[in-house]
Amino acid sequence: MQKKIVLANWKANLSPNRAGQWCDAFTGAYRPRTDVEVVVAVPFLMLERIAGRMLPLAGVSLAGQGVSSYPQGSYTGTTPAAWLRGLARYTLLGHRERRRYFRETVQDVARQVYESLAEDLHPIVCIDRESLTPQAAAMAAEELGRLIWAYTPDTPASFEMARGEADIAAILPQLANKTNDRPVVYGGGVTVENGAGLWRLPGLSGIMLGQGCLDGAAFAALVNRL
Repeated sequence: MQKKIVLANWKANLSPNRAGQWCDAFTGAYRPRTDVEVVVAVPFLMLERIAGRMLPLAGVSLAGQGVSSYPQGSYTGTTPAAWLRGLARYTLLGHRERRRYFRETVQDVARQVYESLAEDLHPIVCIDRESLTPQAAAMAAEELGRLIWAYTPDTPASFEMARGEADIAAILPQLANKTNDRPVVYGGGVTVENGAGLWRLPGLSGIMLGQGCLDGAAFAALVNRL
């Protein structure tokens, strides 16, 4: 991966109207960077609409907030990976909230990785120290060699709390060893205030913002100063 990633995960925070306002604010302040890829994880309901707004911008890609573990067919209520082609470049998989609230298992996430790769989408797989080993074991070597990991804190209580740069830097060599040096993005308490400092940590391939990305202009300002 040549470019580092700064990922904005909207989660379910922005209504369609607010999403449009976010795009207005972001595009008004955004200055493309040749060494940075902005990835916006958008709810499926708005993906096509937001693609029309964001994909014309240089250096901006979209991610699906998950994907079905199954292909197209008789699976009511699912969104197959095939439907994301031409709209999203990435899929954000195995997020702590999906594992915790929707009981997604490592096998579910492994199938989502397979479905994503089959449609030429790039999986970004969220893990913590506890889930990394079993998640990696559930996937084939070829799949492991094509994904990006997104490391998050170990406990739900700390997920939206910023950790010190030294603490995160100490974890990165361990992750590199366990992931066979695949790209690792850090998420968990990342804000527009601390994002630039985390971005500069050696061995980190990007950052992921949740609550910290919901102001489109402020998020663009962070991207501009990375």
